[in-house]
Amino acid sequence: MIFAVETEERSLQAFANEAEAVAACEGLDVEAAIWLFWSNDGTPLEPVFTVPNKRGLFAVKNGVYHLRPAEALHHAHLSEAVDEVLTFEGPEPFTSASAIKAHLQAAKP
Repeated sequence: MIFAVETEERSLQAFANEAEAVAACEGLDVEAAIWLFWSNDGTPLEPVFTVPNKRGLFAVKNGVYHLRPAEALHHAHLSEAVDEVLTFEGPEPFTSASAIKAHLQAAKP
């Protein structure tokens, strides 16, 4: 499970895997920190671009990225950040802050 928060709308989406999250979250928005990511256990993830975003005079093109564990202090653990989320989009049971917190508690190593 990969969790992603769209920071402008403060909406959390739950994705089955990294490939789904990367497909849904455009590189330009990711680079602009409009999307933040967490692993199944709530550990912050950061994007690593293997192909950079491109901006031209008349067009832009999304780059290619993957996710890796974030450097220290990149962004908060999901258990802290979830309290700032306004809406939840995803399959059951990931439809509320309390459900996300319960999942994170169960996923602790």
